[in-house]
Amino acid sequence: MRLWLAERARSLWLAMDPNEKGAAVVRAMGAKGGIGIGLAVLLVVGAVGGWLLFASGDDRQDPIVVGVTDRADSLDPAYSYAAGSWDLYSNVFQSLLTLRAGSDTPVPDAAESCEFTDNAFQVYRCTLRDGLTFSSGREVTAEDVKFSVDRIHAMVRRAAEEREDDSIPEEEKFVYTGPGSLVNGIEAVRVDGRDVIFELGEPDVTFPYILAGGALSIVDREEYELDTPRDDGKAVGSGVYTLEEFRPVDDESGEAGLAVLQPNPNYKGTKDVSAYPVTLRYYTGPDTLQEAWDAREIDVVAGQLNPEDIVAIDQHDQEIRYAEITGSAIRMLINSGQGDSPSAEAPIRRAVATLIDREAIARQVRLHTVESAYSLIPVGIIGHGTPYYDLYGQMTPADVREELENEGYTLPIDLSLGFAGQVHAEEVAFIAETLEADGVFDIEITEFPTVGAVLEAAGANEVDSYFVGWNPDFADPDTYTSALLMEDSVLGHGWGTPEINELIAETRGQPQRANTIDTFREIHELAAEDAVVVPIWQNRNFTMSLREITGIQQLRDAGGVFRLWELGRI
Repeated sequence: MRLWLAERARSLWLAMDPNEKGAAVVRAMGAKGGIGIGLAVLLVVGAVGGWLLFASGDDRQDPIVVGVTDRADSLDPAYSYAAGSWDLYSNVFQSLLTLRAGSDTPVPDAAESCEFTDNAFQVYRCTLRDGLTFSSGREVTAEDVKFSVDRIHAMVRRAAEEREDDSIPEEEKFVYTGPGSLVNGIEAVRVDGRDVIFELGEPDVTFPYILAGGALSIVDREEYELDTPRDDGKAVGSGVYTLEEFRPVDDESGEAGLAVLQPNPNYKGTKDVSAYPVTLRYYTGPDTLQEAWDAREIDVVAGQLNPEDIVAIDQHDQEIRYAEITGSAIRMLINSGQGDSPSAEAPIRRAVATLIDREAIARQVRLHTVESAYSLIPVGIIGHGTPYYDLYGQMTPADVREELENEGYTLPIDLSLGFAGQVHAEEVAFIAETLEADGVFDIEITEFPTVGAVLEAAGANEVDSYFVGWNPDFADPDTYTSALLMEDSVLGHGWGTPEINELIAETRGQPQRANTIDTFREIHELAAEDAVVVPIWQNRNFTMSLREITGIQQLRDAGGVFRLWELGRI
């Protein structure tokens, strides 16, 4: 019905007298002049179809349905670091700062202003915007901001305490998989009226980027507990959308999950609130996502498709819109850095890093829809290099066998690999076959339902190594360094070195980021030598929609923010 009405609207627009068109433009711009000419023009077209869409008497727009494959494994921003969850956070919650499309400079959102107040980059002060309200109806206060930070620290402490408490059965211990590593540099948060003052343990010029990310989403302190994640399927925030309904994927039946989002009329910030509701549909994998697109059950494809389906897209099809950009997400293998796992031993990790054939994966499995990665810092980010190629690129499987046998290992070595996401199944099988091809490894593969489940299994030493994608927190090399290579990393490898820690601290004190290139390259050369975190490929973002949908070019950029509010309909 929606498509027919839109087509009927276009016909009436074409038949309209030029003077009537001009009057419609004036009315639309007058009604929404404060949100910019571009959106006003969009509203003009909406005025053509809008009154037809509302002919039923309902004053709500039809939702734009967006299909994704990254699941929201938790709606609590203090508890989840999963990409699917963060996609929701940037829409349902507010942070003090945000990033505009195409820009890597944080700007105020929930804050009215923010700045470092010292020359050492250790004291950061934000003034909260006046008149903010949560979807619960309560006013957003500086105390809520402080509470939102405090509860991350509280969950980190709880997990650490329970881990050491032998009186709690292992299966009942609280396992934390949230963004604790992003806030561990915050020594104290103070409130002064509408101001929030962050005191950092060490200089950190990247702190504004952390404030602009999902980790510091502001929650209602009367709706959330300090050290316990909220798990009732609800979210109380002050973002551009309110979450009306949430349903996770049903793995038994294969039924898609959903998140129903309504534009928040009480939002105050720097983002333009769309007139359109959005329904996110979470699919079990690329096959079901493609089926939903073929059946036109969705308006936008924003999830991961099978490579063969991507290359089959007719980019010149006049019925669709298509967008492709170089992404900044990377796919990695994480090796255990602790315990009695084979992956805890450096020679075995280096063998894995050598035997993974990135070029073959990009070419044969991913059909050139990704780029081979020899650095954790992707192409387009300062500090990018090729340390993993420089160290391992010339070694052969025979070299690997010889080195391991000289180290006293008996081949093949048993190794368990974990992963989540149907889209990665073929790739993991290909890598396992490669690792087994020369008799070096004997691989056992375990698939998990969510990334969070993989992280929990790794933390419990239930898998030796696992695959995971990394979406950047912000467009700076630090997000591919500190979050991945320090001992308290959310990746759960438990590995880190004083030398890398010192170099990271050095980069964080340098406001001229171009001056950090050599230091970041040195850090990643050290990381390549230990091979705890091993890059495999860098992504490219593919998005397509029905022709009537606008804004897909701004939906997701290199910074990784999921801007559902950019979507509209003509």
